[in-house]
Amino acid sequence: MQYSTIGDTKISRLSLGTKRLPTTDVTRVVHLDVPEAETIFEAAVAEGITCFDTAYNNRKGEAESALGTYFAQADPKPAFVTSYFEMVDPRYEYVFQKQLKKLQVDRIDFYYLEGVGDITQYGLVDSGIVDFLFKMKEEGKIKHLGFDSDMSGANQVEFAKKYPWDFVRLSINYFDWFNKKAKERYDAAMESELPIFAHSALRVGLNSSLKQETLDVLRAANPTRPSVEWGMRFVKSLEGVATVSSNVYSVNQLKENAAIFNDDVVLTADELEVLKEAAAVQKQIKRVSSRS
Repeated sequence: MQYSTIGDTKISRLSLGTKRLPTTDVTRVVHLDVPEAETIFEAAVAEGITCFDTAYNNRKGEAESALGTYFAQADPKPAFVTSYFEMVDPRYEYVFQKQLKKLQVDRIDFYYLEGVGDITQYGLVDSGIVDFLFKMKEEGKIKHLGFDSDMSGANQVEFAKKYPWDFVRLSINYFDWFNKKAKERYDAAMESELPIFAHSALRVGLNSSLKQETLDVLRAANPTRPSVEWGMRFVKSLEGVATVSSNVYSVNQLKENAAIFNDDVVLTADELEVLKEAAAVQKQIKRVSSRS
């Protein structure tokens, strides 16, 4: 497993996300399948993963609790990444204190503010949440504080200048890189010299999966490389990306993703051109299908 360092905190370059952990249906109520989730946690540790990316509302709030319970006696504990999102619950002080209890920690290693956009940034600042989070950092309850950006590059740079952020969380994938604003936000993070926590590496536009024509482009370039590896390796290849979050629902998925981060291989210039072509084909197909 590859590792990166932020401040004095060493983390794996692959983070285990909890958004898609397996669930179980008990009396028609969906809950986190805790035994299966713990099997994935165990496999993650065995693969060298030391960073677990969760959120207050992941799996109806049960993901944070599952992590806290599983790692309660661990020494050392892995690094936990979690966040505050105003749209889930505006009571930021209550949410933060509850997260500390659920994760069973006195300090959260990486905490970030979700939903920071060109317009929403002003409301978030006015609400007091930004000042509150920096106060929590001063009190030692947050080690590293960041924000998740949905802003234009220029606004992201200005927002980064206003506060001493430690990292930025960005949605990065080759589809958005070549078709939308992922590269613009990435360049803004590099300009601000902020380590990047990447997520949504496998996003392929509005469609839930790659179309056959897009797969044909990838397979023509490398018949043995799975499309998932293309997506994960693209983000891994970017300078400044400290860790890439992967939401999995099985041990096999976890191991497949972990294998990508067991070497220092990055994509070549020719392979990036392949992904540029694949992104264009995927976008074109989406437009055609939307007209039909």
